[in-house]
Amino acid sequence: MPQKHVKPTPPKIDTAKLSATLNNSLVIRLVIACVIFALSLIIDMPDFAHILLLVLASVLAGYDILMNAVEAVEGGDYTATPLIVGITAVLAFFIGFGVEGAALVLLYQIGMLLLKYAREHTRKAALDLVQDQDTGVIAHMRELIADEEKTAMSLRQVMSSSAGLILKIAMLLAVIYAIAMPVVTSMSFSISIHRALVMMLAATPASVVVSFPLAAAVGMCQSARHGIVFGSAAPLEAMADVSAAVFDKNGIFAEECPRIIAMHSDVLDYDTFLNFVAHAVYYSEQPVANAISAVYDHDYKLDVIKDFREIPGYGMELSIDGIDVTFATRPLLEERGIQVDDPPTETGTAYYMVVAGRPMGKVVISSDVNQDLEGLVPDLKKVGVSRCVLLSDDSKEAGQELAEMLNFSEMYAQCDTEKKLRIISDIARKTKGAVLFVYSNGIEAHSDAAIDIRVNSRARYADAISHPDAVGNLPMAKGISARMREICVENALFVFIIKAFLIFLSIIGYCNLWLAVVIDFAAAIASVLNTIRITSESLRSSLRYKMGK
Repeated sequence: MPQKHVKPTPPKIDTAKLSATLNNSLVIRLVIACVIFALSLIIDMPDFAHILLLVLASVLAGYDILMNAVEAVEGGDYTATPLIVGITAVLAFFIGFGVEGAALVLLYQIGMLLLKYAREHTRKAALDLVQDQDTGVIAHMRELIADEEKTAMSLRQVMSSSAGLILKIAMLLAVIYAIAMPVVTSMSFSISIHRALVMMLAATPASVVVSFPLAAAVGMCQSARHGIVFGSAAPLEAMADVSAAVFDKNGIFAEECPRIIAMHSDVLDYDTFLNFVAHAVYYSEQPVANAISAVYDHDYKLDVIKDFREIPGYGMELSIDGIDVTFATRPLLEERGIQVDDPPTETGTAYYMVVAGRPMGKVVISSDVNQDLEGLVPDLKKVGVSRCVLLSDDSKEAGQELAEMLNFSEMYAQCDTEKKLRIISDIARKTKGAVLFVYSNGIEAHSDAAIDIRVNSRARYADAISHPDAVGNLPMAKGISARMREICVENALFVFIIKAFLIFLSIIGYCNLWLAVVIDFAAAIASVLNTIRITSESLRSSLRYKMGK
């Protein structure tokens, strides 16, 4: 029998090791290029040899710049920084500024190395924020901040478009300046072109938004540090615009699966009564069904269950083997004209089993409220969430009592899954800002809210997950989002101002190519390092001010 050919599995590439090798190679090339550059300046030699050494130093240090420039042209990106740098360096040689052209290439590559180091330093600082979290969160955040798509922000697109437009305007002005100045003044074309090149170099857009992915990384890690783990930067960025928050009661303010406190029947034995109750609640979405199914470990005979009707907040009606059955709270039974000869329970919620109009027994489940979250709604309102809505599957009376206890001014009772999604859709349609929906279970799709946060360890459809103990940190997450956006805007404005200053200096002749690239990289590195302020006292001070603490 011939052996089946098995295609060999290609070896995995160690990207970290490859990156380190490339960095080491670049450093070696830069050292050699710098030596050649220095020799061209120090040693007295013919002009041809001088230019040859400068070209050799430029090619050795920056041939990858030209490769990136070619890729940018092939991809239709005619404003890419490597393309601008490459064109500027080449033209600098042609107009007699070969020293500046070579210095530009050397300093650009050195600046890229320093910028990469600043990025890695900031990413490491971001990951340090989650070192006390479980290994799953740490692995998730490490993977997240290494993915450019996951750290993308809508604000970056806006700033990139603005910076690209400014570059195009600067290029147009630079061409006009290079042509017009020798015509209207005694300036030579070599000088006017040199200044125009400095203008274009100073207007390159990359440094404007270089800090944005890092700000997103720091913001997401800071949020994860407080127990709210986002799946990407976009929903965290949207948190700053949240003006309405909708909360599902179960699993957040009350237990997702309540406990059975008592179960009693004067007619049936315990096992028979439990079997009857378990079949009655089988199709129910109410918490009482979770409590009963948690203790019932026998098989179901679903063919005997007919005409099931859910009455959210009160119970259910159905037919079991042709007999009318009601399993409900006292208010619904009284509405049906069925009197229950039993004193009201002081703890928990009582559900009564009525078969053919005759009470058969009761089940009392716990109704504990998470009192640690009593201050959540006031804290959300202090950070700009003007509307807080509670969705409850309880009766109107019980839901209103809970809403008042938790400071909700708006509550919807008797909510099943379909009604919850319908209410969220209606709120999202009528709300000007973003809508946040926080739930625990039962929703197997993304709602129409801008952000879905699931209080669980898994989030297939949600934008983020929250530890149950971390729900109270939602105001903090909104503050992190707002601070992340503020830092990004501050960084962009800072770099814009630096660029405007460099363009002004180039127009009046007080800036050359190497000075422009040095100052531009210094501004970019400063903006990257500034992103760590999302984790600093400035964030805490901002939140204390907004929340009055």
